Amino acid sequence: MLRWLLLVFAVSACGDDAPVDPTPDAPPGPGGNPSIAGTPVSSFETSSCATSVVLALSTQIAEEVDCIMPGQLVPFAETTGIRFSGSAVLPYISQAAKTDLLAAAAAATGRTMSITSGFRTVVQQYLLFRWFQLGRCGIPAAAEPGRSNHESGRALDMSNYNEWISTLAAHGWSHNIPGDPVHFEHLASPDIRGADILAFQRLWNRNALDDQIAEDGDYGPATETRLKMAPAEGFGIGAICGSARLREPTERVELGVDPGALPGGERVHAPVIGGVHVVPDGVVPTGSAGVAADRAPECGH
Repeated sequence: MLRWLLLVFAVSACGDDAPVDPTPDAPPGPGGNPSIAGTPVSSFETSSCATSVVLALSTQIAEEVDCIMPGQLVPFAETTGIRFSGSAVLPYISQAAKTDLLAAAAAATGRTMSITSGFRTVVQQYLLFRWFQLGRCGIPAAAEPGRSNHESGRALDMSNYNEWISTLAAHGWSHNIPGDPVHFEHLASPDIRGADILAFQRLWNRNALDDQIAEDGDYGPATETRLKMAPAEGFGIGAICGSARLREPTERVELGVDPGALPGGERVHAPVIGGVHVVPDGVVPTGSAGVAADRAPECGH
């Protein structure tokens, strides 16, 4: 679970993030006007067994994470030595993981990785967990939303994993989950679980101007309720970079201790995700209750 800290930040070129309303009235963006209209995510609990049904919404979430934490979640594409298996692959990992993945592919002339799973958003994990709970889709086990290794931004699954264990190990990718042979992780990259939840909360607030929730990165009842209602086709306004970007802190103290203020007297509350400090849009309402931080068993994910 993410913790709120009070930070004193150095001046950066990322823009002014002084505390304001949770999400200001957003102008029409690349995706259009604020809207939550569309097919509710919850409608697929009993009508699908493929997370590709929420790929458009999940792509918006991944793009928002990259806006909030530049370099911690970036796209990668099929190329020589890398192929995606199926339409549900969301090809996003950290920049460092991507660099090492491409190096591994280049080092193995004549071989091709068959990637079956990359980044997975809280929306996709919600559906997997619900299908598991309902005994559907042949899922023997699934992590709760927010707890999957694939929400960390540093995990991949590969169907032809045996061909790649040694090559990937030589390029920083660990074959580290007993009983989950298809799974690889780039352990040198930060574990950013919770960033996808924060990104979803920000997207919701940007589009549901009369129904604001906390932007705290915690998966609780308020967030789950809106996730079920969210449009599988994506929000009217998607990711917007510049309103909340990574900044380097000059000091960090626990919430409740007065460390000073930004120039002009502003104070900023910011979550820490995977050791990376994030500046949110501003002060948010008391939010969704978090879940225990313990990792749950996963179905290879």
